[in-house]
Amino acid sequence: MAIAGDQTMQEESEEDILAEAIQSAVELVGREELDLNVMAFESLVALVDPLKTMPDIALNACKTIVANDSKDKSASEIRGAIAALLRNGSLHDDEGDAIISDFNEILKNLALCLLSKTFANMLNKRCLETAIQDNSEWFLDTLIPSLVDAVKSAKDRPHDALYASDCLSNLLRASKDLLKRADEENALSALEEAKAFGSTHHKSLANATEKGITMLESYS
Repeated sequence: MAIAGDQTMQEESEEDILAEAIQSAVELVGREELDLNVMAFESLVALVDPLKTMPDIALNACKTIVANDSKDKSASEIRGAIAALLRNGSLHDDEGDAIISDFNEILKNLALCLLSKTFANMLNKRCLETAIQDNSEWFLDTLIPSLVDAVKSAKDRPHDALYASDCLSNLLRASKDLLKRADEENALSALEEAKAFGSTHHKSLANATEKGITMLESYS
């Protein structure tokens, strides 16, 4: 009985840790100060990384971040922030002086890094496909077009393109619907161009495009 009780307490403790971490990030994401927004995304990147956080907490954090609002609203502001960064390049209606522009570039890169780590963890644990099915509209209509656009920016933003290529590779492995959507968005040509640029300027980027290219070539 003591063992069962200890396990229940551990599970409750892990739930509390996750809830507090998500709530803290949500509060920082909602602030106007860009340095606090950066802190929020840095904390989330660490939270979903099983090498930096307890594996069960990391996986549950991944599931929470990509959940459908109808099932879990605790991270809806985070999903909204990710969408804003990927679509608009900023969280706020900022006029672009150099400092604000630098912060926004950091934030977009962190958002892509967060997604890359999230999808890799979930694919490894075989729960990414279910998450996509549960929140298909967000994946199909928001993420895929935005990720393809990020890949297209490889010459100007190679690190963004690297994370976006990683995201696409994992998403396309998990869902035929996303593979079809990526094909409609001309992801193959975007990845091929990114690979060509990466082969001479950014080896990690070139490597990151290969799985996505292979899958899209097979699909086409």
